[in-house]
Amino acid sequence: MSGRTLSKAILILGAVQLIESLAFALPISFFPNYVLSLGATVASIGLFTSSFMIAFAILSPKMGSLTDKYGRKKIMLAGIFSDVILGIMTGLVPDWKWLLIIRVFNGAVSSAAMLASETLLIDMVTPQQRGEASGFIMSMNMIGQNIGPVFGGAIQWFVMSRGYSALTSYRVPYFVDSLLAAIALVVVYLYIKEPERHNVGVRAVKKGEKAPKLEWSNPLKVMFVNSFISGVGVGFIIPIMVLFYTDRFNLDPVGIGTIISISGFIGLLASYIAGRFSDKVGRKPLIALGNYSSRIANGVLPFTGNITQAGIVVSIQSLGFNISMPAFRALRADLVPPEVRGRMFGLFGTAFTAGSVAGPILGTWIYDTYRFTVFDVFGLQVPGYGIPFFINAILGIISTTMIMLLIKEPTDEDKAPQFAEA
Repeated sequence: MSGRTLSKAILILGAVQLIESLAFALPISFFPNYVLSLGATVASIGLFTSSFMIAFAILSPKMGSLTDKYGRKKIMLAGIFSDVILGIMTGLVPDWKWLLIIRVFNGAVSSAAMLASETLLIDMVTPQQRGEASGFIMSMNMIGQNIGPVFGGAIQWFVMSRGYSALTSYRVPYFVDSLLAAIALVVVYLYIKEPERHNVGVRAVKKGEKAPKLEWSNPLKVMFVNSFISGVGVGFIIPIMVLFYTDRFNLDPVGIGTIISISGFIGLLASYIAGRFSDKVGRKPLIALGNYSSRIANGVLPFTGNITQAGIVVSIQSLGFNISMPAFRALRADLVPPEVRGRMFGLFGTAFTAGSVAGPILGTWIYDTYRFTVFDVFGLQVPGYGIPFFINAILGIISTTMIMLLIKEPTDEDKAPQFAEA
């Protein structure tokens, strides 16, 4: 990567992220309904998200170590290939018990693909362009995530409009999911070339020595705790958003997918611009601006009175998220030594997903318990279904404030280098 131009390798990796995220996002607008149609209860929906997260959390450090030892590309290919197989199986499950088992395996293989992709990106860029590269990849990822729900909802609607049952209409998009993952697999195999790395961890393993020791600096400890808190907050929201739109505004899957996609596209360009800007002015200002605005919007969402208001608030939330995340990822890369990059990223993934395990179960339970309750708080009518959103907002503000107060951003000279010394 030279000058201020994205390299061909980064552009290709961005295309892979676009395809993979599109495939991953296809079922978002109807997944809870699929779970219910297989015989599960509303209160148990969070368990399906948590099962994915548990497997991800347990295996992330191991997968990170494998990327350090054997290389990013091999682990990435193995993860994507497994996604192809499991996507097909997800569309064929006979009941919710089988779906739950497959979700566990899916979480395991996804940890391989995601960690390999993230560490490969950091290997490809200099410290001075981590924000820009992270912003570009995130933009590609968000394009896929925003097209995915409406695309998946449209496929589901099309199948159902042809006279097939609702259950069948929920199954078909998973086969499209697997096809897209297969395309990503071919692109990675043919066009992604992993850069040579002077990796201390690889050399140590070959000589039978111990791998480099993880050194937990205070900033890394703060980032680790922040990852856990963020996971708890995010876990509250993901499984209940579809239920919220259905209960509050009586939207069908196509409508839900559309509002998710539109709100996402509004903040889309912010990722690349904010990431590049963070390379110039620093990571923390962008993290503060994005996270605070996003979390406040999340707390306001339950008070919206119509779908237009909800769309505006969700768009602000999306914009803030897109502003903060490239800077957050770049700051993390600035702090992590290159010889343990895979393992450390895996541990951060474990912290986040550990929080995400508790979040969906508790969030859906709270939502189901208070969804039809209204509280009078000093004369203000507070809807019970808003409680998970309020908790998410508070946790996000706390975790962001921790970064602002407890982490000193490293100078260019102090940032972790691109590769370890030979």
